[in-house]
Amino acid sequence: MITQNQALIDSFFRDLLARGISEKTAQRHRENLLFFLKGFLEPSERCGFLELEPDALYYFLFSYLPDKFKTSPSELLSLITSLRKFYRYLFSQQMISRNYFEEILGTLSRKEYYLSCLQEKGEEQKLEPENFWIDQGLYLLVRNLSKPEIRILVDFQLFLDYLIHHPIKLTSRSSLIPRNHLQKLNQMFSQPEALSQKATQDDSQRISVFYQLARSLDLMVVGSYFQLFITPRARDFLELDSDQQLAILIDTLWNRVRWSELQRFGANGFASWAQENRGGLAELLSQLPAEIPSPLSIDPRYGRLSRILANFLILHEVVESKILFALREMGILDYQLRENRSTYLVKNHRGVKAITMNRFGKKIMKYLARKAQQEMGVKSLIDLMEESLIYL
Repeated sequence: MITQNQALIDSFFRDLLARGISEKTAQRHRENLLFFLKGFLEPSERCGFLELEPDALYYFLFSYLPDKFKTSPSELLSLITSLRKFYRYLFSQQMISRNYFEEILGTLSRKEYYLSCLQEKGEEQKLEPENFWIDQGLYLLVRNLSKPEIRILVDFQLFLDYLIHHPIKLTSRSSLIPRNHLQKLNQMFSQPEALSQKATQDDSQRISVFYQLARSLDLMVVGSYFQLFITPRARDFLELDSDQQLAILIDTLWNRVRWSELQRFGANGFASWAQENRGGLAELLSQLPAEIPSPLSIDPRYGRLSRILANFLILHEVVESKILFALREMGILDYQLRENRSTYLVKNHRGVKAITMNRFGKKIMKYLARKAQQEMGVKSLIDLMEESLIYL
């Protein structure tokens, strides 16, 4: 479905062509606007072109763009030109007021200042990358505990290595890794997923998780025209030992990745609720028996923990479809899927019937739960988790 923002861009694009602008130039303006929309407006401001505050536009040009994206001065100027022409078009169509249009133009007019900000940021980026912060308590557990086979250590390294050696331009409509690269990446992994030829990034649990892990760790950035760039930090990450890498990935999944960005389908709004209750989830998982499948059912006969966890997964799709998968890749747990699942459940990676915690995973979850308990000043987070489920 075409959103109002995309419809405005398409209308502007057609107007440019109707006025005799070359298709190449019109397409460049269109890609600039899509980049601004997908790279800033929707994920950061959650608003449309017609609601954009001049202060937010100023913040994007002087801070957000230099900090988050690898952008050249010419690309910055091209983006400013596209925005100026676009808002002039919106004003000509009486979609915005004169006062608002003049405020936007005033913000866009400070080109020299934005260029100087870009130059300063570029000089900062030439410095040596800073070291990764590692949760020392988590690292000591990872280093000293006996661990099962952990697929993520090899597969995430392969993912980063592929990005280093293969220039990738994301799809302009949805900012996803194109299908041809998706299929090649999938076939490199230790256990390739069963992806159809028409599969998108959303259909791959592994690549969806890896993409957000890499982005949250600043191992990659999206530049102008949706070009994906690997940062020097990626090579630094690959030079860490395996225990350091695993501790960083666990901590990033649990505390840095926005769980709502792991899920494009379904109830995205509930993903943030799920993340707020991750301490309760960690405590609950830490109390499951080791090496024994724990069935999930809302039937009271299966016990309180089973019922709470089953309800939590039913309500929070992202936990069942992405978080449990990531924890399995990290060697923390395993899970079994129900037989004869519906097409919807199969497509969206859902239908867990039992979870098996291992001893390594129980220790990790107990550590994460204890940290959350200390931060919130409570003895048990499962009660709070159960209350939130009743409220929702």
